[in-house]
Amino acid sequence: MSTSFRCIVSTVESDSHIWNLVYLQKLLEEHGGLVRSLGSCTPVEEVLRGIEEHRPDLLVVSSINGHGHHGARVLLAELRRRGVELPCVVGGKLTTSESDNDRVRRDLIADGWTDVFTGEDAVARFRDFLHSGKRDGFAAWQPPSAPVPPWDNQELLIAGAV
Repeated sequence: MSTSFRCIVSTVESDSHIWNLVYLQKLLEEHGGLVRSLGSCTPVEEVLRGIEEHRPDLLVVSSINGHGHHGARVLLAELRRRGVELPCVVGGKLTTSESDNDRVRRDLIADGWTDVFTGEDAVARFRDFLHSGKRDGFAAWQPPSAPVPPWDNQELLIAGAV
């Protein structure tokens, strides 16, 4: 398959796992990506340097240690502070509790992540994202809404329904 987009794959500073990055690199290459992997425990400065040097069309961040939520927020805040504007997605095990996945997804999308891929359908949704991104551009992606359970619904809490 010919290369149709440039991509950087990274993790957050607190995550020393690498097998997820190898998997993502292979998946992205199968979908036409020219991938530059920055490896595990990636400092924010290294991500910034990689973006400056390689001018990717997409940044893919994966974390599987359960603490990626915080690292993802720090990384994106610094990218935006420095004026870096490119589609950025994050996924994996971003929290230590699966029941927090939807809340974490909503938080990170609100922070500016293009999409957040967690849970059982993460890989299938990521493939859909790649197909759409190759067709329409990654920045055109509109992430589906994460469900809001009653205990997280501010309108219900204010109305006293919960």
